[in-house]
This record gives sequence, structure tokens and C-alpha cells, in this order.
Amino acid sequence: MNIRAVAGLLMSLGLIACQSVKTGAVAYFDNPVSVGAELELVEPLHVPAGLARVYLQGGEIHRYAGIDQYQPFCYFLMHAPSPLGREIRPAIFSVLSIELREQDVRLATPLRVAHNGVLASNSDDPGVIAFETRMLLNASKRSDPEWLVCSGAFAAPSEAAPIRLAEMRLALGSRVIVRVQGSSGP
Repeated sequence: MNIRAVAGLLMSLGLIACQSVKTGAVAYFDNPVSVGAELELVEPLHVPAGLARVYLQGGEIHRYAGIDQYQPFCYFLMHAPSPLGREIRPAIFSVLSIELREQDVRLATPLRVAHNGVLASNSDDPGVIAFETRMLLNASKRSDPEWLVCSGAFAAPSEAAPIRLAEMRLALGSRVIVRVQGSSGP
């Protein structure tokens, strides 16, 4: 088999693996919210100086180091870090677009080598992954967050799942009301 045939086969398998898996009437990779959903921030959130994010988990504000990566969490992402601390003021944000991204963490960087035209790795560590749902918000001012990012828990690749609406609401707590058409709950 030549290198182009192997590359084509690997790309085809990769595309097949990216197809959504249906579970009942809901696709496995469905997002917890849809375009047009509303997020109402009901109390100010403080973004520390030099940072562009404020993290929420279990309804509490955390620094990145305080987040339990093995539980769902969310963060508001600003346009850029600021040398001064700033407040995200209470407002209603609309979701303009949604992306699902996979984040992975490996314990060691594997050495990848090509042998007879096939890429191989010397690492048996599959690492852990998490799926992030990134929601572009209708930020009206530079002091508003540009994105809300909600992450499912890091887990082995076979067990990782995107965050669900109930998990998102739990991560944001009473600080953010999530309004999704057709869902029950606040």
C-alpha cells in the first residue's frame, strides 16, 4: 500500500469516527443550548487583573487552579486580558454561534516516528479528554465577555461526554439563568 492510500484510509476512518452517535432522539454530540438561547447574568462577576477569564463550578467563582477538571465547569472569556481587574455587569446575552471542541491531556508527550510510511507512537497513554461547548455571545462592549465556554468533565476517551444542559446549569449556579427554548427549568 502506498503512502497516499494509507493517508486516505486514515482520513476516511477519522471522518467516520467524527460522526455523531444517536442515543434515542438526541444526538450524542448535541449542544446543551442552541443559537438564540439567552444567558442572564444576575450578579456581577469579577475578572482578576491580568486575566481574561472567570471560572464557575458548582455556582461558585474559582481560579483555574481551583477547578476540579473531572467535574463540569464553565468560564466567561473576555476579548483580552486587562492590566486592571474588571466586572462583568448583570446583563442578558444571546448565543450567536456554538462550537464543540475536544481538549486532550497526555501524561507524556509521545515520540511519533514514521516507519515504512506509517506514523506510529511509542506511548500507550491515551490521556484524558473533555469536550468544550464554546458559545459566542452578543457582547456589546469591550467590557462584556466574548464567549461562554462550558466543559464536560475530563475522562478517558471512551467515557468523555459533552456537557449537558443540567450540568451547565449546575456549573453556573444561580449566578446565570440559562433560557433555552423547549427546556423546562430556569
